[in-house]
Amino acid sequence: MSCGMPMTKVEEFGGGNPENLYCVYCSNPDGNLKTREEVFKGMVNFMMASQKMDKKSAEAAAKEHMAKMPAWSGKA
Repeated sequence: MSCGMPMTKVEEFGGGNPENLYCVYCSNPDGNLKTREEVFKGMVNFMMASQKMDKKSAEAAAKEHMAKMPAWSGKA
């Protein structure tokens, strides 16, 4: 998993493939994992919009969250 998003519908899986470990937001249309930077920017924007965080707080929260995810753990 990349971000931990619960995936229950086919369209939520990357590439529309229910066997994909990555969600539609963390993968390209073909289902391959996006770069860390692309996922980070998307997560920051999501946190700012959905949780009303300022950019600095959202960046810190995204870094902390991504550090716990298997696709990104150990990568700065």
